[in-house]
Amino acid sequence: MSKINIIAFDSLSSTSTYARENAEMLPLPSLITANTQTAGRGRRGNSFYSPENTGLYMTVVFEAPESCDLLTPTAAVAVCEVLEKYGTYPKIKWVNDLFLNGKKVCGILAERFIIKGRAIVCIGIGINLKTEVFPDELAMAGSINLDCDKSKLAEEIAECLLKERTNEYILSEYKKRLFILGKEIYFSKDGTVQTACAVDINKNCNLIVRHPDGRTQTLSSGEISIKI
Repeated sequence: MSKINIIAFDSLSSTSTYARENAEMLPLPSLITANTQTAGRGRRGNSFYSPENTGLYMTVVFEAPESCDLLTPTAAVAVCEVLEKYGTYPKIKWVNDLFLNGKKVCGILAERFIIKGRAIVCIGIGINLKTEVFPDELAMAGSINLDCDKSKLAEEIAECLLKERTNEYILSEYKKRLFILGKEIYFSKDGTVQTACAVDINKNCNLIVRHPDGRTQTLSSGEISIKI
């Protein structure tokens, strides 16, 4: 694995935006960090709340591997494996969020794009380390309450993310931390909200659900909610 180029900022609009806008000039792989983000980005156009000092906001930018199917699961597993070394054990909510004690503590955004014929990947990771107060609309947000060297933590996650691992390993480690299996979930399909039981993932980390009438369906993307 090539040595990771590290660039740290006090404030950015978004580490992923910076990585994407500067990918052509950056040595790859590069790790971009910021102490705060003024326009942190999540999946499906959502924002990621990024107050100063209390979170880890980072993006790893690197040349795309031959297959990009498991980028998000790979990142989720990497974050879990590193945090577990610190005595914190988050679980995964398909497809890209980490939860602890029923609260979302980490979001992951994987993006692939082409620059002058080169396929580039940016994986943005935001972890609520010590954030105590969240906007009202983020009722499901929480923190892992970890006091650590953020720079060291970011480097450890980047290094773990860039390790070469088999798809079988990633899927196995992802699935054993996936806390939604066997639970009733809500999801939106064709403009309607449906209820089903999450039963498994396939080799592409798509979610397999079983409807009340017994038929199964495979979800390749989208947001799900757990039925309480």
